[in-house]
Amino acid sequence: MHDTGHNDVSPELDRRLMAAGLRLGRRNLGQTHPNPAVGALVVRHDSDGPIVVGRGWTAPGGRPHAETMALEQAGDAARGATIYTTLEPCAHDGKTPPCTDALIAAGPERVVMAIDDPDPRVSGKGRAALEAAGIVVTDGVLAKEAARDHAGHFSLVQKGRPHVTLKLAVSADGMIGRREGERMMITSKPALTAVQAMRSTSDAVVIGIGTVLIDDPRLTVRLPGLAGLSPLRVVLDPSGRLPLDSRLVTTADKVPVMAVVGPAAPANAKAALIESGVQVVETSDGPNGLNLHEALAALGEAGMTRVLVEGGARVAASLLSEDLLDEIVLFRAPVVVGPDGVRALEGYALSAIERSPRYRQIDAAIVGDDLMRRYWRD
Repeated sequence: MHDTGHNDVSPELDRRLMAAGLRLGRRNLGQTHPNPAVGALVVRHDSDGPIVVGRGWTAPGGRPHAETMALEQAGDAARGATIYTTLEPCAHDGKTPPCTDALIAAGPERVVMAIDDPDPRVSGKGRAALEAAGIVVTDGVLAKEAARDHAGHFSLVQKGRPHVTLKLAVSADGMIGRREGERMMITSKPALTAVQAMRSTSDAVVIGIGTVLIDDPRLTVRLPGLAGLSPLRVVLDPSGRLPLDSRLVTTADKVPVMAVVGPAAPANAKAALIESGVQVVETSDGPNGLNLHEALAALGEAGMTRVLVEGGARVAASLLSEDLLDEIVLFRAPVVVGPDGVRALEGYALSAIERSPRYRQIDAAIVGDDLMRRYWRD
């Protein structure tokens, strides 16, 4: 932690207020791309304790920024106050003037930041501008938590691709379904609801063409009141087999659909998809007919920062083998599928995640009848 000046606010109080800022920032996760979902508080530290006089969070589409919203709410009360922000304020002119200008004009005594912004247009410059104006800056408060919340932004800036989360629902014997016969639900209803919530905070949801041909999913958010938060729906479709009468294609005018195809996709199939309102992205050849690095880079160029991969086994195994998974959320159900099941990771055992030195378990919870574990690649 780096503090450039004296303050009489306890580090514990700083952490509590920053935690509140992080909760605010999460309100529009999945809606602010290509910008990060930031939270900000304007707080007056009086003898009676802290008083929050302004709250802000990045608006859908990325504007206005959290700091601008919080300062507007605080008005003159921001003068001499402390501002908590979950990411270093921007110091460059974009579609709006830099947040550092607005902060300096508001006249706070102190700015507390969770984490520096790796964007080269900002990195360190936001803090330097505030310090040059005589504002005390403290940073590194709940940096680890902020790094997770802003993982999509960091990934796009540092790797040129979105943060990739794989969701896997597996049976007690490590299967994701039956090879043949009637489709079976592996997880309980509360786990399905949890996945819907994960969709609502993602910029895009990704599946393979095999899942489309078997399940014909919608991939929208169906939680009451949250249908408007449905992300871009992406199909990895090397040979251009996405059916024009599938639920995805027939609803492409309501919720966008992207098909990522390889060199084997026929020109007429691509043209028909485009005619039906599907965005078509082409990659060079790769394992299983697609170059996944190029596919993710294309999503990054489209401004996607957080993608949720929902299936199937081949897509999951391919992303794992190419080291493209940043986070894995594993729902393990008590049901047993048996020998005719489809293994969750095709050629891999689940120990490739659960016992891999690459992934660290950061969370666990009981969700309905299932055990949810979250793994993070450091």
